[in-house]
Amino acid sequence: MTNDAKTYHHGNLRAALLDEAAAMLAEGGIAGVTMRGLGERLGVSRAAPYRHFADKTELLVAVAAAGFRRLEERVQAVAAGAPPSDLERFRRMGEEYVRFALENPAHYRLMYGNEALSRRDLPELREAGNALYERLVDEIQTYQRSGAIKPQDPRAHAYVAWSAVHGLASLLIEGQILADVDIDGLIRQTTRTVLDGMRP
Repeated sequence: MTNDAKTYHHGNLRAALLDEAAAMLAEGGIAGVTMRGLGERLGVSRAAPYRHFADKTELLVAVAAAGFRRLEERVQAVAAGAPPSDLERFRRMGEEYVRFALENPAHYRLMYGNEALSRRDLPELREAGNALYERLVDEIQTYQRSGAIKPQDPRAHAYVAWSAVHGLASLLIEGQILADVDIDGLIRQTTRTVLDGMRP
């Protein structure tokens, strides 16, 4: 029995590859992720990663898609912690988005930033990214039905809200905002300003 077979069963290697690639990404960016290095770090054969991913690009697509799913799970967890009638929960979802980006800057860059893979021709990545956006649209529509948010185009509202939190996250990650700024206060102010603009 090979070392791969002894250690990983029933798809566990694929999950381990994604987790380890995300760790390599955090340590050295896209250039730091190699299929050979991935196998060495997990103690499997050089061929093992290729049984799950044809090449590095396919691996990175899967890592980015997993990042979108992780972000969506965190946003959903915030939403699950408060009743749908609580508009404050919508603001906290925006905060969670920014905090995810700050805690996972290399992963976030792979998803959205300068290192982002083009989603246009990558179905897995496009679907993962779209799911997060549609989650935001659904949330806005829920508040519109209760009268808490203006009855305007929910997708336009979603783009405004997304632009605000994405812009703040990107500026913070790239060091474009001075270090002596109260980051937590800035995140709260940004999400409150967006929310105030959406109220009737």
